[in-house]
Amino acid sequence: MVAEVYQSQGNSGNYLHLAVGASQVQPGDNLPINFHLKSNSEDVRRSVSYFTYLILSKGHIIHVGRQPRESDQSLVTMSLPVTANLIPSFRIVAYYHVKPSEIVADSVWVDVKDTCMGNLVVKGASEADNRVHEPRTPMRLRIEGDHKAHVGLVAVDKAVFVLNKNKLTQSKVWDTVEKSDIGCTPGSGRDQVGVFADAGLSLTSNVNIKTEQRGEVQCAKPAKRKRRSLKLIKHKGTKVAEYSNKNLRKCCEDGMKENLMGYSCEKRATYVLDGSACAEAFLNCCLYIKGIRDEERELKYELARSKCWEQFGDCSEVDDVFLADEDITSRSLFPESWLWQVEELTEPPNELGISTKTLPIYLKDSITTWEVLAISLSEKKGLCVANPYEITVMKEFFIDLRLPYSAVRNEQVEVRAILYNYWKNKIKVRVELMYNPALCSASTSKMRYQQIFQLEPQSSHAVPFVIVPLQLGQHDVEVKAAVWDSFVSDGVKKKLRVVPEGMRLEKTVKIVELDPKTLGNNGVQEVKVKAANLSDIVPNTESETKVSIQGNPMSILVEKAIDGTKLKHLIVTPSGCGEQNMIGMTPTVIAVHYLDSTMQWETFGVNRRSEAIELIKKGYTQQLAFRKDDGSFAAFNNRPSSTWLTAYVAKVFAMAINMVDIKPEVICGAIKWLILEKQKPDGIFQEDAPVIHKEMVGGYHGAEPSVSLTAFVLSALHESQKICKNYVKSLDGSIAKASDYLSRKYETLARPYTVALASYALALTGKLNSEKVLMKFSKDGTHWAERNAHTYNIEGTSYALLALLQMEKTELTGPVARWLAQQNYFGGGYGSTQATILVFQALARYHVAQPRQSEINLDVSVLLPRRANAITYRIENSNALVARSAEVRHRVTSVTSITSVTSVTGVTLVSGVTLVTSITIASRMVEK
Repeated sequence: MVAEVYQSQGNSGNYLHLAVGASQVQPGDNLPINFHLKSNSEDVRRSVSYFTYLILSKGHIIHVGRQPRESDQSLVTMSLPVTANLIPSFRIVAYYHVKPSEIVADSVWVDVKDTCMGNLVVKGASEADNRVHEPRTPMRLRIEGDHKAHVGLVAVDKAVFVLNKNKLTQSKVWDTVEKSDIGCTPGSGRDQVGVFADAGLSLTSNVNIKTEQRGEVQCAKPAKRKRRSLKLIKHKGTKVAEYSNKNLRKCCEDGMKENLMGYSCEKRATYVLDGSACAEAFLNCCLYIKGIRDEERELKYELARSKCWEQFGDCSEVDDVFLADEDITSRSLFPESWLWQVEELTEPPNELGISTKTLPIYLKDSITTWEVLAISLSEKKGLCVANPYEITVMKEFFIDLRLPYSAVRNEQVEVRAILYNYWKNKIKVRVELMYNPALCSASTSKMRYQQIFQLEPQSSHAVPFVIVPLQLGQHDVEVKAAVWDSFVSDGVKKKLRVVPEGMRLEKTVKIVELDPKTLGNNGVQEVKVKAANLSDIVPNTESETKVSIQGNPMSILVEKAIDGTKLKHLIVTPSGCGEQNMIGMTPTVIAVHYLDSTMQWETFGVNRRSEAIELIKKGYTQQLAFRKDDGSFAAFNNRPSSTWLTAYVAKVFAMAINMVDIKPEVICGAIKWLILEKQKPDGIFQEDAPVIHKEMVGGYHGAEPSVSLTAFVLSALHESQKICKNYVKSLDGSIAKASDYLSRKYETLARPYTVALASYALALTGKLNSEKVLMKFSKDGTHWAERNAHTYNIEGTSYALLALLQMEKTELTGPVARWLAQQNYFGGGYGSTQATILVFQALARYHVAQPRQSEINLDVSVLLPRRANAITYRIENSNALVARSAEVRHRVTSVTSITSVTSVTGVTLVSGVTLVTSITIASRMVEK
């Protein structure tokens, strides 16, 4: 936030200053508000007989009033009762009127302590309920709250909040409310209009004083919540005031500045060179503010207790004096949260309107501290969050069984039972591992494995058990312990998750296109898909087969395939030389072009468009530094101009001219230089100064460079034609000569990339009459491939799609667009400049050109293995984009087929069916 000096209207020297007695108040307080009037004019001081003030909170005007003033008063004080409806904060806006047409105003923001507007308390119903409890015992809760309020209750293990700080508190509720504050600053403004605007008010007057209209509810750059920073400022001011010496006050202020290096106060004080008194003040203030900051942080819990003691004792001689294991009940319920209940406070209220309800509960098996969280919702008092009520569950002797998250079948794993003795005397303990046939352990069906040892007072002892899981799934691990010659015991039973050896692998078996109108017989299409090859599956493990069906017109498929949320890495800041700057500018330009064309800014973030536009402006301005007097561009001003770079700058600027303010003469100057300086009489364009950054030119490097360069420049000329037709008279003739040259060379081309690029350039000029040569170089009519060159394949296929779209060969564009979409290529990375700009340019143009289906009516029937009946779906316009799936788990012993039967009425819809099988395979197979 930048502070500005208040400017009086017309430099009149008339001011109003509001001051409050506290930076934070609470309901029930009386807040003194001081109105200070300052003016150089005696007439003004006499004429102001009152101040008008407004109280605003939560976006509403709570109260409007007038505070009287005597003609000789420079200070007027008013007392404001703080009520609950002013929570969590409020603003005071005050002004006075000076004839004929001046308004003098000021405002101040006041924080209110975060409390409920109503009442809600959770506690134990009696003194006994507030004591320490044992697991599985009953107790009662007492709920006190507003009459007829609905109270939601949950008990959460306190240890959960060690890893997850997202505990709902009343402060968080009010913090969320304050995010919607329509005010912009803690108070005042740059002038009288700014005071009203920054407070979230709209001002209109008959003397042409008014605020600007706001387009958003929030400010353009909303301020963070001020309360803690204001409190910190108050603490700093109080501490500095303890020092009367000016130099020592400066030392104190320096000590309270935050140190980003993380140094301790003691270490920082050693760097003070202004004497021992200054160093002492620095250290004192640094430690003071550190303590204040520490108080504001949440408390962290520590969970660590485990010690090891030596084993002692002989099991065989003492078994008779221990409690039998069948008499020991094991604890097995260890939820992280429970008690999910909603209670209505319907009991008769007391004189304060508070109802009380007693709720009996039964505690779970965990040895822990439960926090009971309560939230009430009242029609009159709104939302209220109670302070957590803690319930401590404890035993003097208990077991803590530590299991891993999962264990691999047939692999040895160690589990630990930690026994705790909170008594003040030593005890003798027998601990047993119970038998489970699904686990290989020292316990058998006839004899359980046990240890007997001495456990010191107020200590713990870890007992390890080695087990080998034999079966997949969830299996019980149970440990019981008993104390010698007493009825004291404990048992714990937990589930061990056993997973198969190897790695989980998903295989996409087949993607089927359902189009009964063209691929079916009499409107019915039947497709049988064989199951995946499961020869490498780990024995005795399940496979999972999933069929996904989605009605998806191809244009929508492309739009969804490249999701706007995945383009954020393309919005980057351009920098560097004339080539590096274009490498950085290109992704941002094409991202804006694509998101504009597909209208996906909502998923990307609408506010990010303005950020992207600013980066494009920056890139454009920086690129002008590498523009020469003749209109050409080079990496550096002392290097010769590059034909390719100049054409590329014109191409990108022609795309960006609708986004930012680009002068047409910049683009047309580059076009004119290309025509006059670099085009030969036969139409070919020559390169005399190749670019330094070879990675930015894409597939242009390699075979047939003359044709590739001429086609690239020709596409830039044509894309700039609408902008430059009135600036460059020879433009049409240059385009004709270049296209004639390409037409002569077209039949002799050998590279798929060059064919695709030349086809696009010729299609732009209307010289490509047939797609036969272009399609001859494709693979399956879907893509144009170069060996070991994935980004070149994307670039070349994008050129081919642009050519087909330009020729209006819509029947051929679908498979090409589908292939590009399925690559999930989002650009970015070394050497991807051309592939990035072209894939989004092609898909954006396809999105605009592809017609939408007007009517959809498709019935799909799926028959899965081991299911008696088929699963049927109806896909219509209203639900075309809803994803549908069906799955089956089974052990596959033979080849199984899945049958999909589709019937259609009305207009057909191209629908996608994807079959995926998930299996577990051996790790060594994955390594291969």
